[in-house]
Amino acid sequence: MRSPVFSDAILEPREIEPGLTAYECPKSHGLWIPLASFHAWKQHGPAAVTPLPSGYAPVPMDDSHRRALLCPESGQMLIRYKVGHGLNFHIDLSPVTGGVWLDQGEWEALKSKGLHAELNLIFTSSYQRQIRNAEYHATLEQTFRDRIGPADFEKVADFKTWLAAHPKRRDICCYLTQDNEANAES
Repeated sequence: MRSPVFSDAILEPREIEPGLTAYECPKSHGLWIPLASFHAWKQHGPAAVTPLPSGYAPVPMDDSHRRALLCPESGQMLIRYKVGHGLNFHIDLSPVTGGVWLDQGEWEALKSKGLHAELNLIFTSSYQRQIRNAEYHATLEQTFRDRIGPADFEKVADFKTWLAAHPKRRDICCYLTQDNEANAES
């Protein structure tokens, strides 16, 4: 493959894992992973993954205000996908070539969560739906924590856990709801 061009810089080939060649931008140190390279690496088994440095912790970054990028192979606009799983950044996919753009440090962050070998799954609708659901539940929980107060929220959360495992949880919920409705009417 001819070295792609990204933002007027010729990308330089770099092996980021044994058998996985990406192209690095000499300016931003971002990585372009061509679809064919990723599939070939996956097909031969990414078992010999280079370990992360000891004590590595990804630095969460918010890239939600970054402008859209262009595919270094096709020149078309890349589509952004949320990564989730504690990683607050997006990765960019070429809808034309299937290649992936990662900003500096994102490959290592994906490895830290074990997502690098299943990079292709991040672009699926079911994965993105799971991310949205997790964000929704986290926001909902934080809203109730703020409204109830941290100490009382912990009590309610403990009760909720107990209730979920109780064999008569439906009866308990009916009782609690009925009792609350009667008190609201007085």
